[in-house]
Amino acid sequence: MRYMNRFPRSKGLFFTALIAAAGVFLSASTAFTSGEPKSIPWVDTGGFTKVDDTGSDRYDQELARHERNQVRLGINLPSAGPTTTSADVGDVAVIVDNGSILIPATRGNPFDLREGTGIAFASNAGGFDVSTHPQTDLDAGIGAPLPLGDDDTEELPLGSFSFPFLGASYSSIWVNSDGNITFGAGDATNFTRNAARLIGGAPRVAPLFADLNPNGGGSVNADVRATSVVVTWTGVPQFGATNSNTFQVTLQDNGDIKFVYGSVDANLGVAGIAEGNGEGPFNEIDLKRDLPGSFTAGAVFEEFSPCNPMAQMDVFELAKEFYKTHDDKYDFLVMFTDSVVDLGGGAFAFHLAVSNDTLGIGRETFDFTPFVGSGGELESILNMNRISLYWPDAKKMVDPPIKKFRFEPGATCLLGPPGPGQTSQRARRMGTQRGEFVNGAYTLGLNSAMSTMAQEVGHRWMVFMPFFHPTTNSFSSDLLGRDFAHWSFMLNARVPVGQFGGDARASSMEGNAILDLGPGASAEFPSPCNGPGESTFLTEPNELTDGFTELDQYLMGLRKAGDVSPFWYIDEPRSPFDGSSLEGARFFPAVDDSVGCGIRVDLTVGNIQAVGNITGLPAFGPRFPEIGDEIDIDQGGTPQDDVKTMAFILLLEQGPVNAKSNKAAIKRVDTFRRTWDEYGNGPATAGLGRFDTTLNPPIH
Repeated sequence: MRYMNRFPRSKGLFFTALIAAAGVFLSASTAFTSGEPKSIPWVDTGGFTKVDDTGSDRYDQELARHERNQVRLGINLPSAGPTTTSADVGDVAVIVDNGSILIPATRGNPFDLREGTGIAFASNAGGFDVSTHPQTDLDAGIGAPLPLGDDDTEELPLGSFSFPFLGASYSSIWVNSDGNITFGAGDATNFTRNAARLIGGAPRVAPLFADLNPNGGGSVNADVRATSVVVTWTGVPQFGATNSNTFQVTLQDNGDIKFVYGSVDANLGVAGIAEGNGEGPFNEIDLKRDLPGSFTAGAVFEEFSPCNPMAQMDVFELAKEFYKTHDDKYDFLVMFTDSVVDLGGGAFAFHLAVSNDTLGIGRETFDFTPFVGSGGELESILNMNRISLYWPDAKKMVDPPIKKFRFEPGATCLLGPPGPGQTSQRARRMGTQRGEFVNGAYTLGLNSAMSTMAQEVGHRWMVFMPFFHPTTNSFSSDLLGRDFAHWSFMLNARVPVGQFGGDARASSMEGNAILDLGPGASAEFPSPCNGPGESTFLTEPNELTDGFTELDQYLMGLRKAGDVSPFWYIDEPRSPFDGSSLEGARFFPAVDDSVGCGIRVDLTVGNIQAVGNITGLPAFGPRFPEIGDEIDIDQGGTPQDDVKTMAFILLLEQGPVNAKSNKAAIKRVDTFRRTWDEYGNGPATAGLGRFDTTLNPPIH
C-alpha cells in the first residue's frame, strides 16, 4: 500500500477530471486513464525472479536493509550485544528494541564521482579487484547512437567476443537507458533505481543506475570492437529534469570493467556491479575512500541516496528476536511499532514472502525461512507500521468515516475538502493522526484498516496470475494491475453482496465493482461507446474496498475452482470523451464513479488454469493443494485442515513492557488483532477464513 499518493502514478499516468454528459451520470466522474505499460515479471521466465509482495524489489529492500544493519551492529555495538526485553501481554508478543532492530536516521550520501573519475573492476576468481583508473578521459570512440527512449532497453550483440561475468559468459548485452547494462535480459521497468534492485534484478553493470531519460536530450551510444565494447551516456538528463549526465563503461573480453565519469549532475543513483537475483556477498563500499580493494561478489557497489530523517526497522532481526522466546508454529508474523518508522519506497504497510509450497498461484516454490529464524513453518511477514496510524476502536477499523476529498489532474496527493467546481472522490479516513498528512488526516483511498490488512494477507497468494484470452487465444496479463501484484482497475472484482451488504465492495486486492451500462448509456458523449462489441462501464458511485471475491478465495485455498462464479473485465479500454486508449489505468487502485468504454471479456477459473495446462509450469495451472496449503497437526498429533496461525508483535522503542506509557499501544494492537479475527474469518471470506491469532494456537 502507498500513502504518498492516493493514485500511485507511473510516468505518463494521470487522471483527467470529466463531467458526465447531461442526464447520463449524476455526478462528476474521473476517467480511466492512459499511460505507459510496465514489463511483465513472469514473461520468458516461467515465474518471478524474486518472490515478494509486489513482484518488484521488497524482498531485496529488506535484505539490503538487514545487511546494512549487520554492518552497523558490528561497528557500533559490543560483540555480545544487549539482550531484548520480551513479554507476552495476552495474545500480543511485545518486544523492546535493544538497539539492533530499529535503525537510526541516516545522513544522505550525494553522488560524488566527479568529472575525471575512473573506476576499474579487474576480474579475479569469484569477484573483482577494484581501484581508481589512471585513464580518466572519456574514450572518444563512442560509436553509433542506440534507439533508446525513457525506461527503455536494447539488446546489443558483441560480435567476435563474449563477455565473462561472475561465472557466466554472454555473447550479447542489454543496454538500458537508466545508466546500466544487464545480461540475459533487458530491464525497462520504472521501479525505484536503488541498491535493492541492483542486487535483486538481472546480472548488472551500472556506472550510474538512475532514472535517466534519453527522450529529454542527449544520447546513448555503443561501439562494439574486436575485444571490447564501449557504451556512453552523453548529456542524458534525469526524468522530469533538465540536467545533464555524461559517463561511460567499457567491458573487456577478459572480464575487466571500467567506469569513466564526465560531468554528472544527478545526486542519486547506484554505481557498481552485481551478480543479481539476490546472490551475495554484498559489498557496499565508498568508491572514493575504500579503494583499492579486493571483493568477492555478490555485488560491489555504492548507493548515492538522500538523508533518511526517520528510523527504519530490520524485520529480519525482529523475527529472530521473536523466535528466541516463541516456538516456530506461526504462518504469519504481523508486526507493529509504537514509534515512527520509514518502511521504504513510500509504503504504508507491506507483505514479505518467506516461503511457498503451493502450486498454481503464479509463484514458484521457495523457502527463505532460515533468513528470519524460522525452522520452516513461517510463510509471510507483514509490516503494518505504527499502530497509532489506525483508529483505536474496532468499529472504525472496519467502517471508518467516509469523506469526499478534492484532487486535481496530475496531482500527487489529496488536496483537502471538495468545493464548487472541483472534482472529488470518496475516501475513507484511516485514523486520527494529524500533522503528517494533508488535510489533517490521511486516506488510503477506499480502504479501511481491515481491508489494508486483508491486502497484505492476500499477497501471500495474490495476485500474480496471467490467463488464456478466449478471443485472441493467447496469454494475457490484463487481469494484473499495480506492480503486477494487484488486480487490474479494469477487473470487475466485485465482492458478493452477501458478505458485507450496504455499499458495493471491490476486492481488497484492488480492481473495481463495475457496472456494465450498455453502449446506449454513452450516446451523448463526444466519443460514444458504440464500436464493435463495446459497452459503457461505470465504477460504482459509492463503492468501497473490502474483503475477498470468490476468485480471491480460490487462490487463497478457501474455495474450490468449481465454486467460483464467472467473472469479467474490460478489454481495450478507451475514453468516451476523446477516444484515447486508457490501458495505463490498469495500474490504479479502485476509484468510485469513473466512466469508460471497452469490450467486456467473460472468464472462468479455467482461463487462469489453462496457462499451466499449456505450458506445463507448476507455478500456474490448477491450484494444488486445492484447499489450504498444508496439513496442520494438532497438539495431540492428529492431522487437521490448514489453519493460518498469526503472531501479532509490537516493537517498543523503549521499555519496560509494563510501563504505563506502553499500555495504550499494546491495547490497540490487541484490538486490531481481535478485529481482524472477526473480519478475516467472517465477512471478508464469506465465513470460510481459518485464521488463528492467538499466541498459543492448538495446531502447528
